[in-house]
Amino acid sequence: MEYRTLGKSGLLVSHLGFGTMRLPIGKSNPSFDQAINLIQYAVGKGINHFDVGTFYCHGFCEEVFGEATKDIPRDRLLISGKNTTHQSNSKSWLDQLANSLNLFHREYFDLYFLHYLDYEIWAKHFVGNKVIDQIYEAFKRGLIKHLAFSSHDSPENIRKLIDTGMFDAVLLQFNIINRRNENVLRYAHENGLGVFTMSAMAGKALADNKLSLLTADGHGGERVSTKAVALNYVFSQPFIHCVLVGMDSLQALDEAINVLDGERYPGEELENMSKLVDEERVRLSIPCTACQYCMPCVQGIDIPGIIDLVNQYCLLHTRSTFSRDYATMRNPAECCIACGTCIDK
Repeated sequence: MEYRTLGKSGLLVSHLGFGTMRLPIGKSNPSFDQAINLIQYAVGKGINHFDVGTFYCHGFCEEVFGEATKDIPRDRLLISGKNTTHQSNSKSWLDQLANSLNLFHREYFDLYFLHYLDYEIWAKHFVGNKVIDQIYEAFKRGLIKHLAFSSHDSPENIRKLIDTGMFDAVLLQFNIINRRNENVLRYAHENGLGVFTMSAMAGKALADNKLSLLTADGHGGERVSTKAVALNYVFSQPFIHCVLVGMDSLQALDEAINVLDGERYPGEELENMSKLVDEERVRLSIPCTACQYCMPCVQGIDIPGIIDLVNQYCLLHTRSTFSRDYATMRNPAECCIACGTCIDK
């Protein structure tokens, strides 16, 4: 397993991270055995970072991870969790932190993420409502060593979050068809933050060979799966420390490890692949370069972000992925009042 130093934190992280959202855990009468075996198998393969969320797997994720890893020495794991609390009651933030540590059977987190954070929530909730004081309290009590955040906000707002100086790592979407966050990920890396990425396969869309232009000859001289190309593309980016991949089976885990163990794409080929996807995107969809000249929108709509989702749909025709990602938009297109300001710009 390849490991990378996680920016200024100095922590070592496996280049392949384990996304737990798709662990095989049923909603009714759940059996944890298969999920526990999968987690322990991953640790045996050298994976030390697991993306564990409070509400993942019908709310059982933290309990399962804790049971699977409670007897594993701490130095074999990068213990991280996520806090989903966006309430005005600051005490609830510490309560969730304490509950997660209890389920993990650990005394502190190496890395603790503010989950689904955007700049408005940070400014109004964490700073405005003084929840940031609870973060300082957690540091003071030794409950967390490093603070991080995951976000679906605009790249501009994500950069503002980085510039607060509060965070040692960031987790953002990035894949071969959605490179919208590339510049801000590079910015995070340049400023010493640990860089985690998610959605390497665009929510499994790229696991189904739907982007056939990437699987023809020219990538190693033989036809390969879209999944392998998509994973290798993200693994090959020098500014990414850890690539999260959702795991639901031993087969999926072994496939990801095999790609990681293979040869990386050189810089020239990465550029050619990006250009190939961009040309296809323009041919099929809305020719937007994300220049931001149309921004800001008076209604707070992320215009380039919505266009990017439409373009991804035109490439892959994956309705479920589009619907899921569109639902993360704080101000959807329906908020448009047809004022024409963006057109005039």
